[in-house]
Amino acid sequence: MKRIFFPVLAVVVSLAAGYTILGIWRGISFQPINLSKENLLRATQLTPSNPDPYYRLGLFYQWDIHHIDLKESARYFRKAIEQNPLEQEYWLNLAKTLQRMGERTASEAALENGIRVFPAAYRGRWVGGNLFLQQGDFEKALPHFSYILAHYPNQSSMVYDVLEKAVNDSDFILERIVPNNPSSFRQYLFHLYEANDKESVKKAWAKRFSFGYQADRGETLRHIEFLISQGEFDEAFQVWKARFREEGLPAPHESNLITNGGFEKEKILGGGFDWRIEKVTGAEVSFDPSMAFEGKRSLKIVFNGRENVDFHHISQFLALTSNTEYVLKANMRTQAVTTKSGLKIEVIGVGQAFRGVSETLTGDNEWQELMVAFRTPAQSQGGLVRIRRERTDKFDRFIFGTVWIDHVRLTEK
Repeated sequence: MKRIFFPVLAVVVSLAAGYTILGIWRGISFQPINLSKENLLRATQLTPSNPDPYYRLGLFYQWDIHHIDLKESARYFRKAIEQNPLEQEYWLNLAKTLQRMGERTASEAALENGIRVFPAAYRGRWVGGNLFLQQGDFEKALPHFSYILAHYPNQSSMVYDVLEKAVNDSDFILERIVPNNPSSFRQYLFHLYEANDKESVKKAWAKRFSFGYQADRGETLRHIEFLISQGEFDEAFQVWKARFREEGLPAPHESNLITNGGFEKEKILGGGFDWRIEKVTGAEVSFDPSMAFEGKRSLKIVFNGRENVDFHHISQFLALTSNTEYVLKANMRTQAVTTKSGLKIEVIGVGQAFRGVSETLTGDNEWQELMVAFRTPAQSQGGLVRIRRERTDKFDRFIFGTVWIDHVRLTEK
């Protein structure tokens, strides 16, 4: 037992001593303290070599609304620095106080000392960049923000948020601020996605190769999905087709604007203008190699008869031209489909609204061709084709049965 006790005791004592030494070196007291001015002044008298009470008095005079005194604040920060000149936070707070006092030269000197203490620290660079921005000196702010972007990429969104408010020029940010490497470019592009900045995203994407950025499939799909969410269907479709060429896949053709219309593959690229198949209670979607109108398989939906399913969970976005006539066709087979609300194909407009639906199938049907002829309105942004079954309020509402879909195609009329 003694063999275990004494080594453990030695570790505990060492940790306690190290904790105290660290506190003294950093000028931080780990004991609870009542941060009144009187108690802080008393602490400076009891332990005049401890920088922490001076630092806290500097903060007190800097921020206490009833006792703001920037000269006193700067004086106490300097006293803290006298006791421990290696604590960066003391220098940074002195720099901020001096700037508020209008002493720019002294503020810059304090900032320089603070960064010299710990040049690689994020905090010093962040304070430095913001102080120079407040002075209106963008050229001096830029190196600090560039350092953060290069060495603290996880903080890049904060930097871009600040700089966009300061310059509001995405071309300038791309040319002067974003580090010229693929990783930094990716960080900036993802920031623009989060900010929903459509025009800046488009500019950045056009300049991606100058940063050596080669988007993989997932990144390309994210870009396509962003463009679709912004209603930029045509541009998204051009990126989609370009990705097909990059991967050596047969590009979508005017003879059929539907991707993977025969469901021969589970997905082509996934996302974008591919089929979107979502889970839904009351139905199970799968691929059936034993049943096909043409090719080797079809898409199969099995309804379990226990739900009044509002089914719209198989869909595909469409890039459509405005003021154009189209014909959408699909082959469908049904087996024992119940309720009067059966299955159909539907196309709806995104942006400029329009809707077209085929006939509805219920019961037992061999392969039948369903068709929707429609014309897009002026300034159409695109559309969505989907397999549809609408919820019904009738007594016989729980749908049961099996549906197969195959050979979906869309052409201009």
